[in-house]
Amino acid sequence: MSLDDIREVNLKIYKKARMAKMLTSYHGRWIGVIDGKEITTSSYCKCSHCKKRKLRDKEGKLKYQYYHQFTALILACSDFSFTIDIEPILPGEGEQTSAYRLLKRVCKNYPKAFSLVIGDGLYLNGKIFKLLEGHHKKTIAVLKEERRQLFEEASKLSLLAKPKVYREGATSYRVWEHTISGCWDGYGKDVRVIVSEETTTRRVHSKDGKGWEDIEEVSNWMWATNLEVSSSIGDLKNTVKVCHSRWHIENRCFKEAADMWNAEHIYRHSANAIIVFLLFLFMAVNIFNIFRIRNLKDKKIRTKLNLIMRLKADFLSLARPLPPITI
Repeated sequence: MSLDDIREVNLKIYKKARMAKMLTSYHGRWIGVIDGKEITTSSYCKCSHCKKRKLRDKEGKLKYQYYHQFTALILACSDFSFTIDIEPILPGEGEQTSAYRLLKRVCKNYPKAFSLVIGDGLYLNGKIFKLLEGHHKKTIAVLKEERRQLFEEASKLSLLAKPKVYREGATSYRVWEHTISGCWDGYGKDVRVIVSEETTTRRVHSKDGKGWEDIEEVSNWMWATNLEVSSSIGDLKNTVKVCHSRWHIENRCFKEAADMWNAEHIYRHSANAIIVFLLFLFMAVNIFNIFRIRNLKDKKIRTKLNLIMRLKADFLSLARPLPPITI
């Protein structure tokens, strides 16, 4: 089965949903989120396109584990995520190689779907930044210690500068932003680094079990981006929210697909069949999410799982299966 034909159907769904204003931006920006995902992990089932790694069992014996990986790109909307496309990670290549092919194809097929792409530390890559910049799109990537020169420069500047402080709900923020030059040779341009120290207060049961106590959880984040420098505290708040939207792909795409749609189940173990199934699955999830948000009339249905179970029950109660629909 042709993958391009399936991708064309998903493109038509996107265009119709976008024209009908069924998709909404996230904090005022159209954001694409990209990440890799492992699937079909097994010690027995394998094909010629499986990746493999060495493991040791409880007895210390060496064995191989076989698995497939793919890279996905979603559109982060305010109510749900719309999966745009996926690309397999082939044996012998890394996530960045697959992501580059995916971004190149998506920028061609969805030229105006998003203006910003967010990824984890792997996407702090000059080649990816330049590719997206060539299509007039900005990039945000998590900055980790592996980028030692850039990381250390941002850490030193944060010690010298005064942070912007604000609070939202139970979380207080101390945020710094710096424009750094000459610390990233692969990109060759100035880069903006955002540093966020976030302290969240949670109320939990006390250790003696007789009452409650407040605890503080501190998390530290750094992002590197070629976005313009914020001109006000409001813009900076919005930028931090946008940076955190990277979690949409984990929570609203991968986790939801596995927990609610049984995406880990394999119907046929071959490279093409796995990607075909995933493309069909994400296309069905896209349609389901649009229907749930825009067209659901029954107010008694309050959760996705409840709606899924009702649809399943109605389908199983049919006297005979539905006729095939030509595409």
